[in-house]
Amino acid sequence: MLDVLVPDSEQGRVYRALTLRGRSDHRMLSQYLGLPETTVHDVLNSLAELGLVYRVCGEPDRWEAAPPDRVMALALAEEENRRARLWQAGAELDRLYHQARTTCGPYRYVEPVEHPATLLRLTARLQERARQQVRWLDRPPYYSKPHHFRAQEDMQTRRMADGVRYRTVYSQAVYDDQELFATMTRLAERGERVRVLAELPVKLTIGDADLGLLVPDPDRAGLNEALLVHASALLQAFIGVFETLWTLGVPVTDVGGEHDLPEPDRAILTLMAAGVTDDTIARRLDMSRRTVVRRIASLLDRLGATTRFQAGVQAAKRGLL
Repeated sequence: MLDVLVPDSEQGRVYRALTLRGRSDHRMLSQYLGLPETTVHDVLNSLAELGLVYRVCGEPDRWEAAPPDRVMALALAEEENRRARLWQAGAELDRLYHQARTTCGPYRYVEPVEHPATLLRLTARLQERARQQVRWLDRPPYYSKPHHFRAQEDMQTRRMADGVRYRTVYSQAVYDDQELFATMTRLAERGERVRVLAELPVKLTIGDADLGLLVPDPDRAGLNEALLVHASALLQAFIGVFETLWTLGVPVTDVGGEHDLPEPDRAILTLMAAGVTDDTIARRLDMSRRTVVRRIASLLDRLGATTRFQAGVQAAKRGLL
């Protein structure tokens, strides 16, 4: 839904064109925008499903845009719903944490982790025992030393080669840490599936559905209040919270291969980062506007970005500019 408010997205461009030109069919919009007819046709249908455009009564081949105030209202409602889901996930984690703290005495499926060194050993054991997948909520602050990070990268690479699937939701702070970002990029190249959220409430690692490690308050208590959670209804609840946050995360797709980036794409990225329009890029690089639009769409997908600004930030972080 929010993509329609992004001027350079396909949804945004089609909706704005339809708003400016009035009633049009997909062929007219295709010629006006320099996009393939099939792309415009698919975008119109997706916008229609969201209630943002509709077919003209009696003229099924022609489309009309919904009023912009309706679009804004729907987009804001979607964002509020997304925020509510994030707060709900955070509240659920808080409830589960307090439940675990109050029940760890009489129940054997929850154990306090007494020392940070024990937590490191348990993290390694969890990964060694995993046979299918490891789920990870990874956020700062980080207390490990450089050799611990190298050991983790080596272990994860080995376990992924064994067929264990890793899915990690990183805090957005990953973009501010050059070494951590480089590690994330290398692991993604080797097969780790990566998503990013602005903030994560806890540190959490889950091996299959058998074992979990929770650091509930890393900002205040560091690693000192960590919990080991064995297979149980409680661990299933933590898995549910992870899956909720996973669906809310922004995918970081195809982060590998940047060093093989064609020179025209590198030039387009540089001009995009400077705020240059598609038409100006096309003139400067002696390309057709349609080629520029197609290459930009491919770059956005490659960088896991939904806007030109995000693409510029990620390209700069990866040393592409």
